[in-house]
Amino acid sequence: MNDMHSSQSSKYLGRIKRAASTLLIAAMPMLGLGVVAGCAWQPTNLRVDPAFTSKELVTGRIAIMPVKFDTTHVGPRERSLVVAQFIRATRQNRQDIPIVSNAEHDQALQGALQEESKYLRVYEEGGTDPSRLAELKASLDARYFVLARLHYEQTVHGAGSMGGNAVESTLSGKVSIVDTTSGAIVWEGDFSSTRSGVDTQVDPHPSAHALPFFSTFVRAWPKQP
Repeated sequence: MNDMHSSQSSKYLGRIKRAASTLLIAAMPMLGLGVVAGCAWQPTNLRVDPAFTSKELVTGRIAIMPVKFDTTHVGPRERSLVVAQFIRATRQNRQDIPIVSNAEHDQALQGALQEESKYLRVYEEGGTDPSRLAELKASLDARYFVLARLHYEQTVHGAGSMGGNAVESTLSGKVSIVDTTSGAIVWEGDFSSTRSGVDTQVDPHPSAHALPFFSTFVRAWPKQP
């Protein structure tokens, strides 16, 4: 009887252990997702002026310039979607920072070529040329201009499971905050973001992952104490 009871107990304990192992294995992906979701990527800070504080940023007001890609392959429509994600990232992460604009600036951000080319001139001379800054500041009530110089690259790794191309896309670049009063770059950082997927054709769509890319920079700006 004791041997039979011992055998049944061993089988029962074995079932419990197997059930516990199954639950643990099932929970592991969820635990992993929780860890990943909690990660906060940070850009590499290239330049930070110690006098540039959250108070300066908030009271000075910012104007986000049209984004500048290092290739003409990214068209006006896609550029406008990218800068729209930059504005969205700023509003979502830093509601305390006033974003200023005007009708002409809005058209530039929406990809109107004539207006866009005017505001893109701010990138010349590193974005710190006093005459360029003065020209654009005259119509924008902002102390700081936010510039983004971007590079977008796609690499095809072969046919995907649905017959399309397995594409790895990388959005990288530099974001600078320029003080329009002094022409100095008061904050600057760079960052790279890569994502993979299957696409039937290779088209430049950096806006597909521009929101988390720009959120990375905005979260690194000086915060209120």
